[in-house]
Formats: sequence, structure tokens, C-alpha cells
Amino acid sequence: LYSERRRRGDGTLTSKERAVSGLRILLVASLIYSYSYIDAILALLAEGGLAFLGVSWDYLDANQNLGYVCSALVLCFIYGGLLKFVKRNYEERPATLKLRPVSGALQMLLIGLGVGGVSLLWLNFAELIQKSIPALQASYETFNTEMGAFENGDYIWMLLEVSIIGPMVEELLFRGLVFHFVERDTGKEGAAIFISALLFGIWHGIFVQGVYTFLIGLVLGYLYAKTRNIIWPYLVHFVNNFSGTLPPGFDGEKATALVNLASLLCVPVLLFLLLRMQKRTKQSEKPLP
Repeated sequence: LYSERRRRGDGTLTSKERAVSGLRILLVASLIYSYSYIDAILALLAEGGLAFLGVSWDYLDANQNLGYVCSALVLCFIYGGLLKFVKRNYEERPATLKLRPVSGALQMLLIGLGVGGVSLLWLNFAELIQKSIPALQASYETFNTEMGAFENGDYIWMLLEVSIIGPMVEELLFRGLVFHFVERDTGKEGAAIFISALLFGIWHGIFVQGVYTFLIGLVLGYLYAKTRNIIWPYLVHFVNNFSGTLPPGFDGEKATALVNLASLLCVPVLLFLLLRMQKRTKQSEKPLP
């Protein structure tokens, strides 16, 4: 659709194209709305399967993240397959930013810590003002309760769910499917970045969390838009989540304080790297003489 609009030059859609566009919007809404239900159903099915294989229900009850790990693996294949199907017969915009494996991974580490610093600044600010805003206070308390629920059971399942497999599912859904549907229908990269980030924030369901996930979503969407490689936003997502789910023995007050300090120090680094990336993309987008 993007290439077809570019060839016509008027940006108009036929009635058939408008119908297809409406179906894509409906599919995006369905994918986002149904995620939690599908995730819960798959987790229950996984627990039933594990119990059938001999895993005790007591262990499964104490390690509910295990069922969600299995669910996330299935969703990775589902969303990955859908994304591959969506990208068929679609001329995607070319990448305007090339990153080398080692230096790119280092930059994603710094950016991941930086977005964690942005989240920390927002959460500290929300904590300061929550008592004067009842709705914000309720949201903040819900957020703390939800985050605490992930810590039940063996650490390995929380690590896989929160930091490794879960982020890939979210990237395939938001920087993959949602991003492509929006860009395909609007023809605008910026709209895809903003709308996918906005839906990413809303999807988390808690206002306090939704604010910083929206901001993180803008960074993740930008990285995908410029590199056209989902591994880069995934690495940022992984670093951000892992910094909040440190392994036992490294999650004490001192370790947490060091991670928080590193995250805050990386906020200006985040801004510097994004500005440098934008400069590089501008240079690559210049027409040849």
C-alpha cells in the first residue's frame, strides 16, 4: 500500500483499500484487547499440560510465571507468524540507520538504562504528588501490587517471563504488527511510532505504568523505524526490564541503588545517542547529487 500510494502520488484510497484498512484496524484492536485473555488461557492450558506430565500442582501454584512463560513462547510463534504474513507483498521502508553488532548492543545497553532512568524519574515524581491526587494514589498502589506479584516463585520463571520472552512478545505485537498496520494505512513513519507507543502505554492498564511505558514505546518505535530490525528495540526492552528484576543476591538495597544511579546517569546518554542517531539518519536520507 505504501508503494502504491507513492506511485499514484495522491495518497487516496479506493473503496476496497478503505475496507481492507478498516479490517486491519479491527484486527489491531482485537489483538491488543484479546492479549490478556489469550495469555491467561494459554497459561492455564500450559499448567494443565505440565501437570499431566508430572509437575505437581503445588509447584505450579507457587510458580505461576511458569505457565505464562509457556504462553509467551506460543504467542511469540503466533505473532511472529502473523508479522511475517503481514509483511508479504508490502514494500517496507528501507532502514536509514545501520548498527554494528557489538557497538549496537552497547548502545542498546546504555539506552535501556537511560529509559529506565526516565521511568525512575516519573515514578519518583508520581510518588511525591500521589497523596494530593486520589486517582494517582490508587494507580500507584495498584502498580506496586502488580509488580510484587511477579516476584512469587522461582526466579528463573520471572526472568524468562518479565525480561526475556515477555519483551519479545510485546515487541512483535507493538513494534511489529501494530507499527506496520499503522504505517501501512497512514503512510507515515511518525504516526506509526506515536500510535504504537500510545497503545503500548494504554495496554499496560495502569496509569502510573502507562505513562513511562508510553515514553519507552516512543524510543522503541523510533529504533525500529530507523533500523527496521526488531532485535534493537528488543534489547532495550530486555535491559530495562532486567534492571528491575535483578537475580537473588544482587537485588539488595546497595545493588538496586547502583542500578538506579546508573540509570539516572544514562538519561543524558540516552538523549545524546538518540540525537546522534537522528543526525545519521538525516544524512542517509539526503538524496545523492
